[in-house]
Amino acid sequence: MAEEEVPSVSSLFDKYLKLYEAVENSDKPTNSEELQGQIKEGIDGLIKTTVLVSELGVFSGNEKVDELPTSSLKFLLLPVILGSLTLKRTDIERREVLRLAEVYFRDFVKRCHNYEITDVELAKEENNEDEEDEDEQKKDKRKVKSPVKKGMPTPEELQAMARQREDKIKRFREQKALGDRLVELKKALDNPSHDEDTFRQYQLTRLKKFVWLSLDEVESMAMEKKMLEEMARMRLEGTLPSPDNPRPTPTPLKPILITRDAVQKNVFGLGYPSLPSMTVEEFYDQRVRDGWFPDPSKNSNCLQDRATLGPEAEREREEKEEEQREREEEEDNPERLQRDRERDEWRDDHRRGWGNTYNRS
Repeated sequence: MAEEEVPSVSSLFDKYLKLYEAVENSDKPTNSEELQGQIKEGIDGLIKTTVLVSELGVFSGNEKVDELPTSSLKFLLLPVILGSLTLKRTDIERREVLRLAEVYFRDFVKRCHNYEITDVELAKEENNEDEEDEDEQKKDKRKVKSPVKKGMPTPEELQAMARQREDKIKRFREQKALGDRLVELKKALDNPSHDEDTFRQYQLTRLKKFVWLSLDEVESMAMEKKMLEEMARMRLEGTLPSPDNPRPTPTPLKPILITRDAVQKNVFGLGYPSLPSMTVEEFYDQRVRDGWFPDPSKNSNCLQDRATLGPEAEREREEKEEEQREREEEEDNPERLQRDRERDEWRDDHRRGWGNTYNRS
């Protein structure tokens, strides 16, 4: 009987494995009717296949992976595929989805560890959620009493976070290496002349990759369960609105109008001393009257005035300056003599080049 049913079980498994791969690679929304129909079909078929494998006694608890035939290795994937499909179900409550999926993933990792395919072990569950005599409301009340930790993490928690980060990096690298190895083995299997050892290595590598996938899914589900528990606690306390209650209508926003006076106030500071009281020309004339700036009508010796003068006017100006200088020398102007003496004394005490002691050429 076993010899007649093993091939049918193998073909049945291959059928639903292709259905699982089609669901994983589908770009349709998870809650679409078509995809949910495929998920339900795959779960029902894989459950039947699991029952047939159990009835045939394909696996034994006292065997190791070396004692298993290559054709039976793929049946170890049954629980992990069931867990992946169960996570995508939307027809039941999310807590129940997480509970069922975690049972499948933990069973797969435990089997692979028992058969020495991997040395990875999952931590034990924090609480037992299989208590049927406790309704959901009592569970929620019990979870409310659990204190929520707040504040900065302790040094021990920081060390645990660092170890967790290193484990995730290591896991990611191993997953990538296993993925690359699977691609190589898949190409080798496409060759019709591949040997049995290549096919066995492919099966074992695929199992190891699904082990790491199960670890990621279990960690993600643990975080999601904490979120669901926190949301349930907030609903009991009344801090989280129920999805059945309609949201309050928000207050309509009032339009903001920018007037001319508002613009002037922002630019000039209307109503404050910063408002200008005179123009630039008026300010300059005021400074000229106060004696701060020279009077441009009396002094035309600036560079700007010289640039506006023509060549003849420039020569006339130079001739007038020369005549003024000669006249002062002939009349022995005391102010000029005093200025010349001071200049000569300064030059005697400050010879040219004396100050250039650090940058001599």
